[in-house]
Amino acid sequence: MSFFRYINRTMNSSRSLILFVTFAGFFFVRTTLLPLSHDDYAYAFIWDGEHGGNLEAMQFGSPEVETRQRVESVNDIVRSMESHYFTWGGRIFAHGLAQFFIWLGKPAFDVANTVMFVFLILTIINLANTWLKISRKALVWIFLSFFLFAACSLTSMLWLTGACNYMWMAFFQLFFLTPYVKALRSHEAGNSALNVVLMILLGLLAGWSNEAGSLATVCLTLFLVVMCKARGVFRPWMIAGLLALIVGCAFMLLAPGNFVRLEFAHPHFVYTEELFYEHLTEGFDRVVGADLLALIPMFVYFLRRGFGSLTTADILMLAFATAGLLVPAAMLVSPEFNLRVSVPSLAFVLVASTSAILEMERQSLKFNLQLPPKFLRGVTTVLTSILVAYFVTFIYVDISIFNAARRQVRYIERTAYLDPVPMPIMPVRHRFEKIQGDRSAVPYLKFFAGINENPYFCLNLLVAQYYGVRHVVGVND
Repeated sequence: MSFFRYINRTMNSSRSLILFVTFAGFFFVRTTLLPLSHDDYAYAFIWDGEHGGNLEAMQFGSPEVETRQRVESVNDIVRSMESHYFTWGGRIFAHGLAQFFIWLGKPAFDVANTVMFVFLILTIINLANTWLKISRKALVWIFLSFFLFAACSLTSMLWLTGACNYMWMAFFQLFFLTPYVKALRSHEAGNSALNVVLMILLGLLAGWSNEAGSLATVCLTLFLVVMCKARGVFRPWMIAGLLALIVGCAFMLLAPGNFVRLEFAHPHFVYTEELFYEHLTEGFDRVVGADLLALIPMFVYFLRRGFGSLTTADILMLAFATAGLLVPAAMLVSPEFNLRVSVPSLAFVLVASTSAILEMERQSLKFNLQLPPKFLRGVTTVLTSILVAYFVTFIYVDISIFNAARRQVRYIERTAYLDPVPMPIMPVRHRFEKIQGDRSAVPYLKFFAGINENPYFCLNLLVAQYYGVRHVVGVND
């Protein structure tokens, strides 16, 4: 079935299609307005592992050591990711994609990122209830969960390097699981050599994605394979995909660069009880809190339905919800807790929530609130107006950031004769920090592109090289 036929079947009314286009348009506008920043400039260049790489461990001392070569071909990306794998980290698929889009240019990424957002939503819908039409309620819930509940949604969905590492990888993880879920729901599965080859490829991509999401995918796939075996729909491609998934995950986790980076960032690292509680209270709690909010439809569903005689749909709901919670759980044993895992965690959880919404509609399960219809319509109208106004504030601030960044690029070009080029604080107006938090780029961009007051900070040098000047430095005056 073609992608366009799927959209036609999924959108059961013109209102659903309008909602879908509106959400995709909002995502595209925000992606377009977010300038390159932080690690984007590091991955614009070939990774130089011999001189500490392109980030915090970057070595200084002479122009030859400090200079980096721009990525100008696919071969440059291959060379770069080989060096990256052995000297910094194992996510060569995600970072290779980032380098590819930085090389192509931001406009290409803006389009591709929006397409990937659409694919991720459609994959969640497909996993929730294969090929059934989606309700407007489910579509709105998916969108609000990503943009209201997720921690650091901007840096894991809209920022170029972050999106390639988290949102894109969440898609590949969920897309890999689709054939297993389809086999369980339909009680049938293909059994050709092509299936084996495709699942090996998809398994490697899903496994070689990001650490916490990959581990959760491995656990969920093991469960699905056992279910398929018990239901009599086991096929060779299922075990081939699982093995490829494990291999991809192992190559990522055991990358020599992970240990090099660990020794640089945390010399003689020892995991302690204090670190566990720090992760638990300064990262895990927020990610799990977002997941629990996103799981409200599932809780409502089981309150109405009960837990007796679970169906396949019910078991899959609970399995995906558990997998989503495994993502932050895996981060508890990491040297650092990265809040960006909230998006891949939510992606799993939203499969469960969307399935619950669709099942409630199919079974006509509703809460009897016994409130006047006019009152409910009024509340809905007020909430909708508040949410629309809230999301408009993001566009308002994004436009300010986009214009400020563009002016500062022109400023660098005009003052290229200076060494260093003094960069004032980003002149961003009309801020809504208290209601937007880290969903806006404001907290991340005190200075242009993430540079700081140290002219020899790695990003300062890379931003300077990117725009063809000797040095740039942030100034508070």
